[in-house]
Amino acid sequence: MAAETESTQGFGRVSRIRGVVFRYVLLVATLSALVSLGVLLTNVTFDAIRPFSADPGWYATYLVAFLVPSVLAGLYARNQDALAVGVEGLFVPIAGLFGAGTLFLLFEAIAFHVWFAWAAGIAVLAAVYFGCVRSGLNLRARTIAVLVAGWIALFGVPVPGLAEVPVVEILALGIPEYIQFHVTPIPNRYLTYLLTLALPAAVYVGRRVGRIEQNRRSGVLAGGLVVAAALSVVFQVMPPGTILILVLTVAVPTIYYVVMTIRHRPDVRVGLVFPAVIVGGALVGHQLTGMFGVQGPTAWLDMAFLTSAPTGVPETTGLHPALVGSLLLMVVVIASAFPLGVGAAVYLEEYAPDTWYTRFIQLNISNLAGVPSVVYGLLGLGLFIDLGGLNGQTVTIAGVTITLSGLPTGSLLAGGLAISLLILPIVIISSQEAIRSVPDSLRQASFGMGATQWQTVRNVVLPRAIPGVLTGTILAVGRAVGETAPLIMVLAADFKASPPTSLFDKTSALPLQVYNWAFLPDEAFRHGVLAAGVVTMVVVLLSINSIAIVVRNKYETE
Repeated sequence: MAAETESTQGFGRVSRIRGVVFRYVLLVATLSALVSLGVLLTNVTFDAIRPFSADPGWYATYLVAFLVPSVLAGLYARNQDALAVGVEGLFVPIAGLFGAGTLFLLFEAIAFHVWFAWAAGIAVLAAVYFGCVRSGLNLRARTIAVLVAGWIALFGVPVPGLAEVPVVEILALGIPEYIQFHVTPIPNRYLTYLLTLALPAAVYVGRRVGRIEQNRRSGVLAGGLVVAAALSVVFQVMPPGTILILVLTVAVPTIYYVVMTIRHRPDVRVGLVFPAVIVGGALVGHQLTGMFGVQGPTAWLDMAFLTSAPTGVPETTGLHPALVGSLLLMVVVIASAFPLGVGAAVYLEEYAPDTWYTRFIQLNISNLAGVPSVVYGLLGLGLFIDLGGLNGQTVTIAGVTITLSGLPTGSLLAGGLAISLLILPIVIISSQEAIRSVPDSLRQASFGMGATQWQTVRNVVLPRAIPGVLTGTILAVGRAVGETAPLIMVLAADFKASPPTSLFDKTSALPLQVYNWAFLPDEAFRHGVLAAGVVTMVVVLLSINSIAIVVRNKYETE
């Protein structure tokens, strides 16, 4: 009893005042950070948009046509769930516009015949995979068949003299190279997008609708409507390829969301009035301002700024090459860092024994996550470009002399791999935490039912760890978008007049372009143009993160 009293007295006196003070100190610190960030972003946005340069009549027009009806629609759908449905419905076309803009930039950087050639190779690979699934092959046989067929379809068989045989030259070259250099004529831009975008979208929508409606006829009808919408754009005045992308990224998802909400959520479908009023009001306001000749804001950030190359004149400069370069860099980064990081995390958590060697690897991964980014720039420069000092050296293997050559300086592939090294430790650590959070009882239950280690990892561990893995990937990609030091080392901070067209072309990036504008003597560059570049970079970051968040929420729901 005496020991219990002594232990209780040693715990100390409980004070509610200290707890309340500590809570409010944390609240003040959080609000201060949020307010500071909001003030900074507001200031930058004002410099980029210049809202006070518009005529007062422009604001009055949009107040009557857009703002007032939107507020009334929000009050009409006062139900919280209905309003949430309306907000979701509003973000569907907005996300589609971002997706369409991304596709436009990619298709401008990638020639349509190159896109068609690689799409044809990937289609053959997908056909082989589904054929193996339908035939009932086991996992090992299916994996071997897909890897062998994929390598042959995409890269060919490097057998000397095989490319000279007319019948089998496609096997030696691979489908992409064979189509690019040996098949004429290549389908035009519209047919390329129709075959590589519209048909897969129709199959996806059809399968999804058929699964939700539990009716195969409904799925076939939905897929047929997507194909019909894609074919109908031929009769438009604008280029059919442009309209086709807008239909697939904006119209089809919006119609799908509206129809599914009306059919399956009748209690909250009134919330669809909210996005309809907002979109309609914006269109009406645009028509009225054009009709009356009311001048809007003379913003630095406009469509010309996004589609123009950098120049020495603030009014005509743009960041189109840097924007395309950043998007392609992120594609390289995600394609290289994500599978490698998740694979390393799976091995360390599920397969690697607890030895001094694995603990040493884990310690180094944790330390690498805190290394300054400029070190990774130097590492990428020495590893991918200089090959550790072996660039230009000759090696003789079996009588064949090979000259070692690193990646070209400033190339897209070198920059993407350098940033991949930067975020790889973050992806590995976050993936390990997500895998570690899966209850061990689920693994034991899977083993108890006779599942193998790989089956347990694939069917039990990874599906439950994917939300956490994607959360870590979001943070890593967010850091990669704004990194400048590795790009200065690998890409060199200079202007690029055109976007890259291959992995080995020189490229620029948004951080480098903003960095250049910050040191130009003209004040318009250092304020208005610089602010427009920063806003664009933030929007690109939010767009990439939004895609990852949507995928993460989908896995969390399932």
